[in-house]
Amino acid sequence: MSFPPTARALCASLALVGLVILAYVPAFTGGWLWDDDGLITANPLVVNANGLWRIWFWNTTADYWPLTQTSFWLEYRLWGDWTPGYHVVNVLLHAANTVLVWRMLERLGVPCAWLAAAVWGVHPVAVGSVAWVAERKNTLSMLFGCVTVLRWMDFEDRGERRWYLESLGAFVLALLAKTSLVTLPLMLPVLTWWRQGKVTRGDLVRTIPFLLVSLVLGLVTVWYQLGEDRGPPVSITSRIPELLGRGGVLAGRAVGFYLWKDFWPTGLVMVYPHWPLDPSRPMEYLPTLLLVAVFFGLWWKRDREWARASLVALAIFVLALFPILGFLPAIYMKNYSYVADHWQYVALVAPVALAVSAAARWLHGEWVRRGAAAVVLAVLAALTFQHAIIHRSPKALWTHNLTVTDSWFVRHGMSLGLAQEGRTAEALVEARRAVDHLPSKAELRVNLGSLLEKLGRHGEAETEYRRALGVDGGNSLALNAMAFFLATRPGVSGGAEASARASEAIGLARMACAITNDEDPYFLDTLAAALAASGDYPTAVATADRALTLVANGQNETLAEEIREHRALFLADKPLVLP
Repeated sequence: MSFPPTARALCASLALVGLVILAYVPAFTGGWLWDDDGLITANPLVVNANGLWRIWFWNTTADYWPLTQTSFWLEYRLWGDWTPGYHVVNVLLHAANTVLVWRMLERLGVPCAWLAAAVWGVHPVAVGSVAWVAERKNTLSMLFGCVTVLRWMDFEDRGERRWYLESLGAFVLALLAKTSLVTLPLMLPVLTWWRQGKVTRGDLVRTIPFLLVSLVLGLVTVWYQLGEDRGPPVSITSRIPELLGRGGVLAGRAVGFYLWKDFWPTGLVMVYPHWPLDPSRPMEYLPTLLLVAVFFGLWWKRDREWARASLVALAIFVLALFPILGFLPAIYMKNYSYVADHWQYVALVAPVALAVSAAARWLHGEWVRRGAAAVVLAVLAALTFQHAIIHRSPKALWTHNLTVTDSWFVRHGMSLGLAQEGRTAEALVEARRAVDHLPSKAELRVNLGSLLEKLGRHGEAETEYRRALGVDGGNSLALNAMAFFLATRPGVSGGAEASARASEAIGLARMACAITNDEDPYFLDTLAAALAASGDYPTAVATADRALTLVANGQNETLAEEIREHRALFLADKPLVLP
């Protein structure tokens, strides 16, 4: 029995969707990971009803991806802090991307395009982008990136202007979801060369609007990254020598690392250890020089089909990775690692397509190819299923991470996870280990102080809070923690000491609120407590009212109830004093 093309395409698409959903079943019941809560449930731009305008026109986050934040804003209106809703959307976006990758590879004439898309869809390297809600940036950007390429090919094949405009529009949306696709305009001529065997002047001219969009939004991203850097203020031009050196050393090693993980996807973790890089040593540049040599070798042999296919795949792979190869400023690279699995979500398509098409040519016999395909899909899906389980909770994630590598951030994550379970003493041990790894990180000392405070060791807690401010006097978390401690623990002497502590608390709290433009209800609650500690109860009540306005309509009921309790004390001319 034969099916019409439309029915076959529908069945093939549903098979891809079903395969992806089965592989990611554990993700549906996953919780918040790493910065998920900070980007959603604790993000005023998402939680507050007026945040939508600010997401687009007055963004104060560490990066500019308003379309992704808009998706969070809309979902927060639907299911608040119910995590399965966000995970379902992420998995469905990935399933849709898998279908689009199939259609895209098929249009490019890649052999076994459906199988290549299926391999990409259940590849465990993608778990970091799919099972981590914060990486909605990747799944949403990829969706519009695929539409960009498909509409570009429609325009090339049919010449209708509307396809070109739709391609450009989809590209703008892709960058507004995440600017990592800024190199897509450079990939389009490569795909044109693959399909047509040449690139004309007209083909290049048509990429100019795409390049201009990339330039504008790329510069916005660089500006955000430089603004988020806690180091001394510097211009991008003054950092060019440093970035060129880092990229020259890192690029070849990073490309090799990603390819290794693509073909042997084990030992995958959220945060990899920092590699030692020394741009002053010529030998450090050998991996990158080798990568350049491979490009030239493939170009020299481009008249051969295998070399031409390999050249295109490698070019797409490197171009997709280029923004995170070390040549551009990236806070993640400075603070955490030079590589990350979620960074190659888009790039993964190229080596997968090349490997699948090559295997299809080398293996003889229909049943042999089908058997090999079934085994590969089963193994990859099982690995993805297992890796998605690891992403179900912070504790599971960081425990697994520690089996591969140790770092300050992994220890910090373990500390937070243990604290959430009420295991404060164990959390304190991990917090100290995190500080030992990186004593200059203010947030680590704030967490350490908080745990000491919970254990009733108030003197040690105050010492850690002050050390955090000594490390970074402009850190809003450290300012707020010290202010709240001073406001709610007036000291043992009373009188002048209590007055001095309240005065200091007000100053620190005002600094924290100023950093967040008086839009963080936690910080405003601290300021209200500090004002009450000084005896200024009317202003404390007014400040608490402002905080309540920011968490109105039940959008953070736990915090709202806490602020109401504090406000009731201030109305009764009583300060907030903790035991």
